[in-house]
Order: sequence, then C-alpha cells, then structure tokens
Amino acid sequence: MFLAACGYMLQPLVAVLRKNAIPFHNPYRKSNGFWNPLRIGRGSTPSRVLALLVAHPGFGDGRRDWTNGDLSLWAEWLSSEGVMKRGSKRKLQGLAPNDAVTFETLDDLFETAAIEALLATFGGDYRLLLEWWRKRVTTSVFKRVQFPLDIADAHGPSALIEVPRVVVGTIHSVKGGEADVVYLFPDLSGEADRQYQKTGPPRDAVIRQFYVGMTRARETLYICPMETGMAVRL
Repeated sequence: MFLAACGYMLQPLVAVLRKNAIPFHNPYRKSNGFWNPLRIGRGSTPSRVLALLVAHPGFGDGRRDWTNGDLSLWAEWLSSEGVMKRGSKRKLQGLAPNDAVTFETLDDLFETAAIEALLATFGGDYRLLLEWWRKRVTTSVFKRVQFPLDIADAHGPSALIEVPRVVVGTIHSVKGGEADVVYLFPDLSGEADRQYQKTGPPRDAVIRQFYVGMTRARETLYICPMETGMAVRL
C-alpha cells in the first residue's frame, strides 16, 4: 500500500507503476478511475481487451468463441480506414449480442487485409492479437488502452481479472483498510503544513491523519523520504 496525504502527490508513483506494467487499484475508492485503471465494467478498456482475447487459444481457462457482444466491444474502438468497411460501425449495433461470431460476419465488417492479419494472430502467441488491436485503435483512445494492454502483455490475460496486489491512495481514502507492507509519504500540502506549524487542534488533526496512515501496516511500515520542507516529522 502506497499512501500520501493528497492525491496529487501520488501522480509520479502512478506514472512509474504504469510505465512498468504493475497492476494497482484502490478498492476503497472504486469510483476513482485514476486509482482504478483496471476496473471491469461494461465498456471499460480492460473489458474490451478481455472481449478481444477470450477467443484466442492462449487465453487459458475460460477460453470461448467470440459472441457478437464481444465483437462489438473490441471493434467499436477500431479505426475505420483500412480496417473496417463503410457502415460497419452501424452494422455492429444491429447484431444480436449473444449470437456467435461467424466468418461471414467478419467478412461483412472488415477489409480483407485486416481479416487476414487478424486470423493469422490465432496461429501464434496471444500477444500478436494484442498488437493487432493496439495498432488499429483510433487515436482518440490510443493512450487509454496502453496500460491494460501492457498488463495483459506482461502478465497474461488473467491479470486483468485478478485483484492487484498494490493499493494506491490517500490516507483518508484507505481508512479502515490494511496491508502487509505500507509505504507512507510524509509530505504535506501548503495548507496542511500551516496547520502543522500551529499548536493545539489544527496540529493534532494532521498528526492523527498520519497515525491512521502508519497503522494501516500489518507487518512493515516504510517512511519515505520527504520531497519538500513541508512534511510531518515521523
């Protein structure tokens, strides 16, 4: 568990986790997309990646053929030029979601070269299918899909379903939660530092906040180095 007093202080850490394809979440603030980029939900990026991979032989347990619902999820974000035929996005909306995808369906929606490249990925590693999709999504979602794709690439499709072992959040957000190991950043915002420099209740409130953060650790607590002169002395 990585904890800080303010959410913006966690942005550099989240950037490192993303760069290194390390799954993370905050189960106490599930509505916060910044802390939960791998949450599964209708139309979420991880759900679309799973819908793409589920038919590949390398998917593992739970592998099955595509349904039209799967196809609609992962094909909706594809670029039309050179990939999908004119009117295909509209046709996707008219497909019966529970019906199995047929070759005729694919042939009706995709350009010939795109189909050939797609089907060729099924003869190799599932990562070939990931790259096929990564190269063909629209520019508007390209950045959004990178982290889930990197997770599946590095750890396998199941990593998109498994509960991440790393929790990221503010001290306030995880109140009541625990972790075996906690990394606590002692830095304060300008306003919190002004309260900390006072005596009495304002200072006590800041100290109690960090007491909450320290007591989230079941076994090991690491106090990280301060980044600025505005920090609690722990």
